[in-house]
Amino acid sequence: MKLRVELPLFRQIPSYALIWLISVFAAVSVFSIAILLQWLIYDDWMHRNGPTRLVGSVLALVLTFLFTLRWQLAKRHQKMEVLRRFEVIRGMNDRIRNSLQAIECLVFVTHPHVTDPVRDAVDAIENVLQELLNETHVPQAGEAKGMGEARSVELAPWG
Repeated sequence: MKLRVELPLFRQIPSYALIWLISVFAAVSVFSIAILLQWLIYDDWMHRNGPTRLVGSVLALVLTFLFTLRWQLAKRHQKMEVLRRFEVIRGMNDRIRNSLQAIECLVFVTHPHVTDPVRDAVDAIENVLQELLNETHVPQAGEAKGMGEARSVELAPWG
């Protein structure tokens, strides 16, 4: 069975510098568009030459910056929380697999003729855990080093 490992989630989490850069870019873009629209409407279409009204455009710049900054920080926090949840799921998965291996070995040693139903139950739980792991797998920092693209990893069955 092959498990496709995608780029790690922690590489998708933007840094604070990138969040600030995105917010500044969005704010400056809104400011520029507001000034351009004022020039088009008042000077070009209405032929009313006069001073450019900056208060509304600066207010749009500030509000856009604050909104974008808050939104990007909330997205970053959400991604960090998902990463923490995936780590908890990975830890639970390992503990459950170890317990299932112990149960399977104990049943095999004590009652070899009963192992088929126990093995079927262990395999069913293993399949559910494997599906969960496939959906939530995030490589550890050691696994992610030097990984510029997705790669395949062979998982050996433990049963």
